[in-house]
Amino acid sequence: MGLVIRVGRKRAIYIPKSVAEELGLKEGDRILLEVVDGKIVLTPVKPRGVKRFWGEVSVKEVEEVGEEITKEITEGE
Repeated sequence: MGLVIRVGRKRAIYIPKSVAEELGLKEGDRILLEVVDGKIVLTPVKPRGVKRFWGEVSVKEVEEVGEEITKEITEGE
């Protein structure tokens, strides 16, 4: 797919909504900009290791684990 877009003020380029939606881009996302053979290549950069949350932990569970760790550390001394 090829689209012609315009360079705006301060040389800003805007990604069309349809393209942003297709790529799942949202405000604040990062994009790698490279110049390859005289062409601009934009590649979305997604944080590594962050896929989806696969579980939830309650505050109580966090406190219980913290107490267990503290107990192990203090008993080991």
